[in-house]
Amino acid sequence: MTIHKGLKLRHIRAFLDTVEAGGVSAAARKQGISQPALSKTLSEMEEMLGGALLERRGRRLHMTPAGETFRRHAIQALHELEAGAAALSGDGAGDVVNVGALPTVAGSFFPGVALAFTRSRPGIRLSISTGPNLYLLDRIRSGALDLMIGRMPAAADMPGLRFDFLYEEEVILAARRGHPFAQASAAEALRHCDLILPTRGAIIRRIVDDYLGAQGITEPRCTIETVSLATGLGLLENSDMLWFISRGVIARELDSGQLISLPLTAQFMSGAVGLTMKREMTERPEIVHLTEMLHEAARIRETST
Repeated sequence: MTIHKGLKLRHIRAFLDTVEAGGVSAAARKQGISQPALSKTLSEMEEMLGGALLERRGRRLHMTPAGETFRRHAIQALHELEAGAAALSGDGAGDVVNVGALPTVAGSFFPGVALAFTRSRPGIRLSISTGPNLYLLDRIRSGALDLMIGRMPAAADMPGLRFDFLYEEEVILAARRGHPFAQASAAEALRHCDLILPTRGAIIRRIVDDYLGAQGITEPRCTIETVSLATGLGLLENSDMLWFISRGVIARELDSGQLISLPLTAQFMSGAVGLTMKREMTERPEIVHLTEMLHEAARIRETST
C-alpha cells in the first residue's frame, strides 16, 4: 500500500501539533486557524489513512495505537525533510552541535554553559532545540540531535540510548508571592486550590502522580497541564493556582521572590538530570568539550547549593 496522494504536509503538522498541544483548540491557536478547520484536516487525514489516530477520553484527546505508530514515523519523516532542506541551502552540519534542552535546564542551568562553550569554540555553532521529551528523543535517534540535556527518560524510552548523570533536581509545588496558603501545609493547600500539572508526556508527571496518590488525591483539581515557564508563570501571577514543576524551570523566579515553594516533605520528589545520547555515537571533539563543560557546571552547582 502506497501513501494516499491526497495526504499533505499540513495534515501531518496538524496531527503532530494536536498531539503536542493536547487538544484541537490549542493546536488551532498555534497554527493560527479555526478549530473547525483543524478538525476537518484531522478527519481528512484519518480517512486517507484508513483508521482513527486520535480518540477522546473525557475532555482530552489521546492517540490510538495506530496514532502512536504513525506519530513516530511522521516525526522522522519531517526530520528527513528538514535535513534535506538544510543540505540544499548549504547549511553544513560539520561545524554545528545540535542540542535538545528540556525545560528543567533550558532557562537556568544550560544558558550559562552555552555561552561559555561558544566563547571557547568560536568556530562552532550551537543549535538548541526545545520540545517534549519524546519528540527530542526521536530527534536523537534520527540523528537530528547530538544529545539532549534534561531529566532521565523512562527505562522504556532508553533502548539504543545512554544516560550520563549530572545532578539531582527536585519537583516542587510553586505559588505566587502572597498566596493565601503560603504558610499552610502542602496537604491543606492541595485540598483548596486548583492545580497546574505537568503534561502527560513530561518525565516528571509520574513523580507528581505518585505523590498525589500517596496523599490520597486520585482526582486533583486540575484544568491546565503545562511545563512552559511563560504559561505557568502567567497563570500563577493571576490566580491562586499551584504548579507542580521542576525547580530548575523557575529557579530565577524563586531566587527573586516572585514565586515561592510550598514544602512537600517527600524524598522521592526528585530525579536525575543529565545527558541522553545514542549509545553507539562517536563523539566529536566539540561534543566531548561541551559534555566536559556541562559536568564542570554541574559540580559547581552542587557545591553551591
